[in-house]
Amino acid sequence: IVYEFSDKFKSFHKISDNVEYIVLSLFIVIVVTINIITVDRDEIIKKLYFIPIILKRRTWREIKFYVEVDEIYYGQYGKSKVAAIWFVDYNGRVCFRVKKKFRGNLETLLNTIDKYETKHSNQITITNPVFMSKGLTKFKDPNSENKLKNDQENKAN
Repeated sequence: IVYEFSDKFKSFHKISDNVEYIVLSLFIVIVVTINIITVDRDEIIKKLYFIPIILKRRTWREIKFYVEVDEIYYGQYGKSKVAAIWFVDYNGRVCFRVKKKFRGNLETLLNTIDKYETKHSNQITITNPVFMSKGLTKFKDPNSENKLKNDQENKAN
């Protein structure tokens, strides 16, 4: 028991001896993860908050429509849900993605976006959209797929 306690105490000393590295690491993580989204009449821009580096920029001419999406992911720890807004380009791929969580001015953002873009449909739910949300596969609307299946069934009957 004494041996286990001393091993835990040694690991604490390793942390307290390297406080500079821990603080530097946390600073870098905070600088890289906090971003802002700017919307104007020409484009939508995602950039870092503390350093003026543009992460992603899309003009309204590149974007066909936007859609509000509930992304549902199933993993080893259960189900998780992420609310997001996807901007889809003319190739049918997601070109810009905004998470709704932690956006203080989301209503203002949506009102401004409504001036320049059309909304696709009602809010949709997509299961495990890993590649689709990154823009690697084409956007598939589950509502239109269900309508297409129903139309095909009705034509067959």
